[in-house]
Amino acid sequence: MWSVYIDRHSPEHPFRFSDLLKLQDEVLESLRPNRGSAILFAELAPTLTLGARQIHLGDERTAYLRTLPIEVVAGERGGNETWHGPGQWVGFVLTPLLEFAGHERGVRVAVMKMLALLEPVARIYLPEAAIEDGARLGIWSPRGKVASIGIKIRDGYTSSGFAINCVPNPAAFLGIDPCGIASARPDFLFSDSVSPEKWEQEFLRIPNLIQESFEKNANARI
Repeated sequence: MWSVYIDRHSPEHPFRFSDLLKLQDEVLESLRPNRGSAILFAELAPTLTLGARQIHLGDERTAYLRTLPIEVVAGERGGNETWHGPGQWVGFVLTPLLEFAGHERGVRVAVMKMLALLEPVARIYLPEAAIEDGARLGIWSPRGKVASIGIKIRDGYTSSGFAINCVPNPAAFLGIDPCGIASARPDFLFSDSVSPEKWEQEFLRIPNLIQESFEKNANARI
């Protein structure tokens, strides 16, 4: 069984990336004795996280990002910079790598498996959504990137995870290319498939749908 933790941002009670990292450490500690698994879902205050390729403060691009009016933090995952904020679910997947991927060094298998478990959820709203590999790793629609992924292995456990764009938000990404992919644009699950009055209702469904996908298929070899 997969435990689920959900926290949401609000202007009155902002949930920051640092709060998510703290929660991750606490949950990981609780899971290890019984080799349990969990997904942490968070809707974050506006944040730019810098992956392993973008943490050097002397880099001109990183210096520019730090001039923007949102929190900029160095993440633990691989990849380049990306945006997190309202209308997007960030999911940290905490599970033993050996059981999830079938090999204690199966990082790539784990990444592709997580995307395969997210893809059917994305297709509920965007039937044309599909996984891409290589430099465009993630889930894409013809219009742009819908879901990103970047994980880190911590003492045999996966940590960090994915982000999936749900509610159309013109302020999202601040014009920054998602994951540092030149000329890429974000797309959102609800852009055409959900009327605005149902955005909140559908947004709250997403963690349940993803949990169901993990519960049904996490033991399958993908």
